Amino acid sequence: VAGAVQNLTLDDYRRQFETNVFGLLRTVYETLDTLRAARGQLVLIGSVAGHVAAPNASAYAGSKFAVRGLAEAMRGDFAPLGIRVTLVSPGFVDSDIRRTDNRGVLHEGVPDPVPDWLRVPTDVAVREIVRGVERGRAEIVVTGHGKVIVFLARHFPRTVRWLLLKAYRGRPEPRSA
Repeated sequence: VAGAVQNLTLDDYRRQFETNVFGLLRTVYETLDTLRAARGQLVLIGSVAGHVAAPNASAYAGSKFAVRGLAEAMRGDFAPLGIRVTLVSPGFVDSDIRRTDNRGVLHEGVPDPVPDWLRVPTDVAVREIVRGVERGRAEIVVTGHGKVIVFLARHFPRTVRWLLLKAYRGRPEPRSA
């Protein structure tokens, strides 16, 4: 779900959180017994947007901040059960997410607004995720730009906020439907 807060509804936020937060929790509850028996590893899909919230992305970023918080809490909750938790925070990876409107409709003829040079091919992202999961990492930030953004957000949050405001000032709101 994309758009400025003042142009979104509570239902827009509910749909985003239903997918990214409650869908994730349903999956956790359905697999918990198996994870416990196997002393397995739970992999949660977050986003770089769970570290840095850009204008027109409050619903998505809020849901991914929640996923990041859940991952941190679950690490402690599940450690006594022998379950490891890995948070995957992708940056811009080739996908249809930016060509899908707020109602879930894919607009196939619409070009991806993120330039090719900034997107990572899906297979490259998958290899990076698998490698991090195999190593039991607590968090995997996928894409070089994602790593830089997360680093800057952690160490220079005021600078990142200022840069985002400058970058998005005057930009049109994304198409919502």
